[in-house]
Amino acid sequence: MIGHGHGYGHGQQRDRGSISVVMLLLLVIALGGAGLVVDGGRAMVARRHAANTAEAAARAAVSTATPLSGFDRSKARAAALDYAARAGVPARDVTVEVGADFVSVTVVERRSTVFLILGGQETMTVRATGTARVIYSD
Repeated sequence: MIGHGHGYGHGQQRDRGSISVVMLLLLVIALGGAGLVVDGGRAMVARRHAANTAEAAARAAVSTATPLSGFDRSKARAAALDYAARAGVPARDVTVEVGADFVSVTVVERRSTVFLILGGQETMTVRATGTARVIYSD
């Protein structure tokens, strides 16, 4: 004889709502994964753009030097800032260090977040530095 209260229907009452907790956990995990993919991808793109811009700006700066006129530091600095501006980077986000025979350019990129904003982080910041040296060849 099967007793009442120990059958299938009684256990079902006790488990009611447990699927909602599991679905909520899966949703949180899915959103976290999407955040890593989307915002992580945006950070990688920003980093690559900053690195490409910094390296190219440093090369543009040293390309102002000639064996006849030499290396004019102010021209080199202006060339680096001009290149970065044409690449869409504001002057406030560019640092140019000009040495006796080298130029080092640091670019800061700021991007808004898509999913990380849910955790309170509205923007992400990446930095990259490119350096070029003046070499005169025959």
